[in-house]
Amino acid sequence: MLTAWVAAAALLWAQSSGQDILFAAHTDLQGLYDESSQATLQFLTAEDVDQFHSVLCTPDWVFVDNAGKTHRWADARAEELRVLAAPRADAITQTIDKMALVTGGANTTVTRRTVRTIVDADGRYGPKGAQRSITETTLFRDTWVKSGEVWKQKSREQVGETKTGPTPSS
Repeated sequence: MLTAWVAAAALLWAQSSGQDILFAAHTDLQGLYDESSQATLQFLTAEDVDQFHSVLCTPDWVFVDNAGKTHRWADARAEELRVLAAPRADAITQTIDKMALVTGGANTTVTRRTVRTIVDADGRYGPKGAQRSITETTLFRDTWVKSGEVWKQKSREQVGETKTGPTPSS
């Protein structure tokens, strides 16, 4: 009887410990997504983009686009600089939908929502020429590695097309 009780207690402790580890990792990574979203809204120069990438990502980081093509940072950087030159987003959020711990890191599925104010020249969302708030929603699968206490993103894969529509009213 005592052996069964000790085994049950050990199992509960292991499950609790595993949940604590998962919770801590989820909290750390969600914090990095939040920081990344806010930093992106504040980037002014190519140096800002490069510095943030070097802090958040591994040197061998890759992006896999919706067509399945892999891009190294040098290629993805050009797109980031193009976005930097475009009209700024009003808000960006990235929310972890799913997360799994793996040896040496974690895999996440994340929804990124970008809110922009546009002039709806074509009348796609109502009367032509009206100013509107639109939301772009994109799903990503990310791979993270952890060295000591530091998390770094190793890869980002876009899953499906970006969906664009009017921002719901609050």
